[in-house]
Amino acid sequence: MRRAIDIALRKNAPMMIPTSGDAGRRNDCYVVYLEDQEGHGRFLANELTEHGLQGKWSVDGKNFVEECSVPYTAFPEFKPLIQHYYGGWTFNSRSISSFILKHLLSYPLWRVAWDRLLQAFFNRRQLTRHDRLRVLKYVLAETVKNRNYIAHETELLTQFYTVRWVFRPDKEELMTYYRLLLDALQESGDLKQAQFGLVLDPKAINTIAQYEQEERRHGQNAATQNGIRFLTVILTLVGIAQAVAAIHESWWKK
Repeated sequence: MRRAIDIALRKNAPMMIPTSGDAGRRNDCYVVYLEDQEGHGRFLANELTEHGLQGKWSVDGKNFVEECSVPYTAFPEFKPLIQHYYGGWTFNSRSISSFILKHLLSYPLWRVAWDRLLQAFFNRRQLTRHDRLRVLKYVLAETVKNRNYIAHETELLTQFYTVRWVFRPDKEELMTYYRLLLDALQESGDLKQAQFGLVLDPKAINTIAQYEQEERRHGQNAATQNGIRFLTVILTLVGIAQAVAAIHESWWKK
């Protein structure tokens, strides 16, 4: 444990750790905790000394305020929790073997690099913007599962495109589009304003039913038109065949 803590404290985290934006992407620091056997954080390490760890103690497992030290002989009474803040990510190690393995394999480095590569490909994709009926059907489905469901553009974006939309350069445009779409559904009476946001209005069920009925009618009409075209082609071919047969027969009679 001593060796692992020594490695981590070489990049000891500052008091305030940025976790977002450019500052978060530049992170590369560690926070070392010692937990009791019940998994409650008791000690926040700041410095490795000749006789043990210097840091702060916590009575409630949340606030580390009391200056104290933990001798090396007391290490077996605790379990380590080492948090590595790297590239906007947080990698937790609850065992020395897990920490050493991640450190030797440079796991945070290639894991963040792989994610950024995936994000770059995602950012290059042209996202399909869903129409109002697709959104209305989604809101209906979610309301059936949860009567207190609140429709919001950020939740729609996450469901349709995963959380990667947050890191796209056109995220503001996406948010504006779905905000306008929700406003349009409210204007048409399919959504209504509630205390904490927009919720489904029962009228939406009729809207969806009418649209689906029109879709079925359109499909039936299209099938009929296709059938007529197919029959026309068949009759034309039959007519051509009969004409060819008649010409052939008259030619042989000569």
